[in-house]
Amino acid sequence: MVDEEKERRRFQRIFFSLKDEIIGIFSFPDLQRGVLAAHIINVSEGGMGLVLNKEEKNRIKKGDQLTLAQVRGIKGLESLRHVEVEIKWILDNPSLELIGFGCEFVNFTELLQDALRVFIDSWYRLKMGEPKDTA
Repeated sequence: MVDEEKERRRFQRIFFSLKDEIIGIFSFPDLQRGVLAAHIINVSEGGMGLVLNKEEKNRIKKGDQLTLAQVRGIKGLESLRHVEVEIKWILDNPSLELIGFGCEFVNFTELLQDALRVFIDSWYRLKMGEPKDTA
């Protein structure tokens, strides 16, 4: 009998479709670079996965520090405002229409982490049934 591969992520995450229209609005430390709007496709207590139109690919690079100004399109994530994030990876596959990238929350307060954990747990109870054990 083969053991199932155990999930290696530290935190439970929830996933969204592009059709959900959940958007993260980010600002750059250099205000001249303006703001960046990206679709949020997943979120956990540690960070979030996002996608962006290919035309925007030169605006970001791995290691960039951004500020998540707000999340639009979903109730319950209003507390994710003025949160510092760091881009940890970028996926720019020529066969895909969008660019994927992952951000880690930086200096994330315990209060925000608790609020996000409650949101994620509630999401699973409402949408998916009880959350799976991630220990």
